[in-house]
Amino acid sequence: MNKVKDAVPAPTGTAAKGKSGASDEIDPEFQGLMSEIETDLRADEFKKIWKRYGNVFIAFAILLIVGVSGVVMYRDNEIKNREANARRYELAVTAQQDGKTDEAMAGFTALTKDGGKAYSMLSRFALASLQIQKQDFAGATATYTSLAADPSVEPSFRDLATLLRVLHGIDREDPKALEAALTPLTSPNNAFNLSALELQALLAAKQGDAERAVKTLAQITTDPNTPSSMRERAQDLTKLYQVGVVPPPPPAPAAPVAPPVSVAPSAPSPATSKP
Repeated sequence: MNKVKDAVPAPTGTAAKGKSGASDEIDPEFQGLMSEIETDLRADEFKKIWKRYGNVFIAFAILLIVGVSGVVMYRDNEIKNREANARRYELAVTAQQDGKTDEAMAGFTALTKDGGKAYSMLSRFALASLQIQKQDFAGATATYTSLAADPSVEPSFRDLATLLRVLHGIDREDPKALEAALTPLTSPNNAFNLSALELQALLAAKQGDAERAVKTLAQITTDPNTPSSMRERAQDLTKLYQVGVVPPPPPAPAAPVAPPVSVAPSAPSPATSKP
């Protein structure tokens, strides 16, 4: 009888029990019930969070979309404006090359007001050049002076404006004032230091101080970075100053020129002062 009882299988769905009497398996129905309860609790918690902060999330999403759209629109507008200013600048340059000075000056003058940072700066240099061409030295001096004092213009271009202002005012302005304006440019780290030293030597000679003029030129001839052409010119000027001859001013450095219209510049390249 015992053998017969042992051969009878246990009823289906009845969990086997260990020595402690505890169930060795988890009831699937109980597990499903707990999962449903947990899901409901999470849903209720999410509803509470959404009810409290839903408007904040929506507002943040709207601000993000508007911000991204605004940046894209701003960049597109900047590109369009830059291309338009480039075309206006090219028209003014063409008018200048064709001898239509008044038309070119009108174009450059307009660009100085609303041409953007790059083309406004380029147009001021071009305008000053045309003012000199028309013998309006006072106007050119004012244009160069405003460029040199404008903090929105890159330092190298401000220095170039100072150099050109001194060069074109050397026979019309107080030489001591011009020397003072050149002094910051004579630093060895300045891109225009050699040209500034040459002009300072000329200003000293014009004041009758040939000895100081020769000493100033010596800084050019002894500088190992001085181009050979400028060193030779400084040596020739030294000989002239030693005998009391004051030569005419040196040639003007090249003013900055805009690239072709198809290339909209973010910042034009500075011209070098070392020929």
